[in-house]
Amino acid sequence: MILSASKALSLLLSSSLFVASVAGLDLKDYNPCGTVVTDEDISNSEAALARLRIPRQSTIQEYNFGVYFNIVASNMTTEGGWVPQSQIDDQMTLLNERYVGTGVSFTLLNVTRVISRYWHETIDSDLPQTADMYRLFRKGRSTSLNVYSVGFYDAGLNGYATLPVSYRTSPTRDGVVLLYATFPGGTSPNRQGGTLIHEAGHWLGLRHTFQGGCTGVGDGVADTPPQGQANFGCPIGADSCPGDGLPDPIHNYMDYTDETCRTEFTPGQIDLMQRSIRAFRDDPNV
Repeated sequence: MILSASKALSLLLSSSLFVASVAGLDLKDYNPCGTVVTDEDISNSEAALARLRIPRQSTIQEYNFGVYFNIVASNMTTEGGWVPQSQIDDQMTLLNERYVGTGVSFTLLNVTRVISRYWHETIDSDLPQTADMYRLFRKGRSTSLNVYSVGFYDAGLNGYATLPVSYRTSPTRDGVVLLYATFPGGTSPNRQGGTLIHEAGHWLGLRHTFQGGCTGVGDGVADTPPQGQANFGCPIGADSCPGDGLPDPIHNYMDYTDETCRTEFTPGQIDLMQRSIRAFRDDPNV
């Protein structure tokens, strides 16, 4: 039986769906994000930017994206993923602070809360129940950022996002899935709001700074030095591609370093975000 979103929400709030607990697994705060950018994604994105003749611009255009939070918890406790409104508000404040200068801002539009131990503990990128969650609760169009807060089947995962180039073929999947513990004030000691900053970067068209390693097109941005591998902590002077004579961009939001270490998007990344928005997220009717 296919339920409407409102009926599904009512059912979930009154049910106790569950599977075997993964509570015995420890959170791995340094685990890389689950966003995977394939060669096909890169090819399709670059082809679309070229086909639409999206130019580089000297002035930054202003874009505001509405944000819908979907809090999927196993129960109404912090440990069960029930993110309080104060943490959501703090996350929005931090998100906007870190995107100052990019032309991108975000406005909170709605918070939906769902109690389902099954969904909270078993969500992962390509599982059927994840597709069900998207279908029932995603709101808005290409200009709407949907954020799903869950516990994840893989207890070491902090989050993942879809790319703007994927919206036209998979609009229902569009958005960011986030570990509930990574909100500001959450229980993760090393991730306090920075995960959404990173994942929103993917949602706006950015790749990891270490995409492709030391060779090839890398992250497609000229002013981020080649990077052979992800960095953790805050390794000042790290140079994983010693042949280029440039240090790794450890302060970039699209690396995996500590949140206190990550402080910047480069002008090239801002330009790529701007062009990706114009190509894929600039029409509120799509």
